[in-house]
Amino acid sequence: MSSNEERREAAKRKLEERLETERLARRKRKIVIASVSTAVVVAVVAGVTAVVVKKIMDDREAARWTTCAYEDSPSRFDQLPDQVPDTVPADQRPQYQAELDELKAAAKNERTSPKPDERVLKSGTEQATFVTSQGTLPITLERDGAPCNTAAVTSLIENKFYDDSTCHRMTTSETLKILQCGDPTGTGMSGPGWTSPDEPPTGLQPAGQPDPSTGSQPVTYPRGTIAIANSSQGGQNPNTGSSQLFIVINDSQLGPDYSIVGKVDEPGLAVLDKVYAGGINPGPVGSQPGDGEPKLPVTIETATID
Repeated sequence: MSSNEERREAAKRKLEERLETERLARRKRKIVIASVSTAVVVAVVAGVTAVVVKKIMDDREAARWTTCAYEDSPSRFDQLPDQVPDTVPADQRPQYQAELDELKAAAKNERTSPKPDERVLKSGTEQATFVTSQGTLPITLERDGAPCNTAAVTSLIENKFYDDSTCHRMTTSETLKILQCGDPTGTGMSGPGWTSPDEPPTGLQPAGQPDPSTGSQPVTYPRGTIAIANSSQGGQNPNTGSSQLFIVINDSQLGPDYSIVGKVDEPGLAVLDKVYAGGINPGPVGSQPGDGEPKLPVTIETATID
């Protein structure tokens, strides 16, 4: 039999073993709790980080886009009178009738094109090519200054609106040297069935004196600039741009109302110079001096996005 001393020693060892077992169990529980807590914290931080990163990315993506309002526009040919108005003086009636007949005949060439997407990119460029009867115009379309109008031109090109259309007007005055294109009827009266919003240019140099009737300060549009024609009249008739383009042959003075959508690249400037050197056929009686059709006919045979 074990002595009392041996029994006490055995009891003591059992107690120490039990205490050690309990200590190890407590330590294990603490480690598990700490591990779980750490995992929860990491998961929460990761979740918050993902949300923050997604918002930043979404905000950056949203900042790349803008929304444009393209409005329906009725045909101006529908507004032509059926006959010469009685108010036209007798000596002008034959000329009026001839011009009216010419416009009505041109109406058959009117076209429409789908509206562009309302959501468009705000920056970046597109390369385009206008192959004309007088040579090729390589073009850089630039969204930064007029994203809505640049998107409109891109859409019109993609929908073949400009193909087989003429550049119907050229001006040769001292301060205005432009070639106007983008109307399939060749009359200056037509567009694609909708209008684009005004996006006035910034950073152009003032030129000459303000218009006394509107107070508008003319600016210089540099050679090669492509801008959208409109009937703004100093802001009195807003948001009337569409398909018609001013292509600036030499630095020209205009009101600060014409949305700039790009420029003719260097190789195309020689084509503009050739057309300009050919001169103009003056317009109808009453037209401004230096304003008419180019003597060298300019037809946009194809327009493509490269």
